[in-house]
Amino acid sequence: MGVSNLVNVLWRSSYSWRASFDRFLHEKPLEINYILSIITWRSSRNNRMMTPEYADFPREEFESRYARTRAIMAECGIDALFVTERLNYQYFTGHRSEQCAVDKIRSYMFILPKDDDPTLITMPFEVAQVEQTSYVTDIRTTGSLTGHPEFVAGVLTDLGLSRARIGCELGREQYLGTSYLGFQDIMAGLPRAEFVDAADIILAVRNVKSPQEIAYIRRAATINAEAQASTFRDIHAGMTENAVARILRQNLVAGGAEKMSLLCVLSGANDKGIVLLPTDRIIRKGETVGFDVGVSYRGYWSDLARTASVGLPSGELSEFYGWMMQLRHDCNQQLRSGNSPSDVVRVVDGYLSARGLKTTGVGRVGHGVGIETTEYPSLAAFEDITFEVGNVFACNPNFSNHLGFINAEDNWAVTDGDPDLLSAPAAEWEIPIVDA
Repeated sequence: MGVSNLVNVLWRSSYSWRASFDRFLHEKPLEINYILSIITWRSSRNNRMMTPEYADFPREEFESRYARTRAIMAECGIDALFVTERLNYQYFTGHRSEQCAVDKIRSYMFILPKDDDPTLITMPFEVAQVEQTSYVTDIRTTGSLTGHPEFVAGVLTDLGLSRARIGCELGREQYLGTSYLGFQDIMAGLPRAEFVDAADIILAVRNVKSPQEIAYIRRAATINAEAQASTFRDIHAGMTENAVARILRQNLVAGGAEKMSLLCVLSGANDKGIVLLPTDRIIRKGETVGFDVGVSYRGYWSDLARTASVGLPSGELSEFYGWMMQLRHDCNQQLRSGNSPSDVVRVVDGYLSARGLKTTGVGRVGHGVGIETTEYPSLAAFEDITFEVGNVFACNPNFSNHLGFINAEDNWAVTDGDPDLLSAPAAEWEIPIVDA
């Protein structure tokens, strides 16, 4: 048994640890002082107000998130929220772990009881960063690469949740951050608890962004828009899509992009759909070239698309692009408090009907943007929501036809008045021109 494992066993009052402790003393007597120091550190740490030095948000941001979450939990009769997915964990803790994104063998979890302080579960080597970035003071760690379900069940029991109704990421647009069998083991470890879906709670809380969240999205979107505009000036006919992608990537990083979720370069026409992955295809005069890019700043994303003409556009391309931009404008104007996704879809349906066009089965006109490049809710007829101040959307009716992939996607925040453009400079009303 490792040191960190034994410390957590000791910390769980419901666990009978005396035999393990005696065996550990016999096997590793020199480490007893270390164990006692860890216990003392953990106890004193939980009794003080934590002030992280490098938090992305003030304490009030998380207090608001917890309050809104608990209000919906109370309506649903849920005693605790149990979060295992990486981005939900990040949202509720403020801890943006680089390890968590690439590691499936370790547990990163968050527990929000309806009345008590929150708890997070992480690795021992993450504690320093948690202290620097998160306001959560009850930190449970396990250094073992096995036995996580038993450990997690022990933490939930220690928090008094052995008979609780526990909300989990079981429903729409949610993924567990643990294996299916591991989650079953956790449930088996608390046979008297009830595990229920809490997807609607998580989606509802994350859907309304705070002013600081919107500021981060605006920064990510501005980086994105400026890099795409400068890349159009840097490229020319005769380059490959991969060469263009390298320039675009360099411009994004130079502008301050921290991460990229997608970087698509599309050229030419393809009546069978679009090829998003850059290839060694050569960009030619008389074609279109377009980008669709997601980049982040402080853990918040943007999702922008632009289309340009390689050389002077034909009259047909100019007309179609202008028509698409007018459609886009009228859709964006529907992103107002009190409206719904159906209002956006209705505009699209009217434009398509007048031009004799049909949808191609994509299923939506746009989507939310936040700690994911594409997130809930969808701008689709099935989405039964009302827009609120603080919603952020990427709205982009786009077309793939004999002219190419015609797209111009910006990010907007819903306000009390006109939609707030987050991605300046916005897509141009006339199609940009790339040197031929």
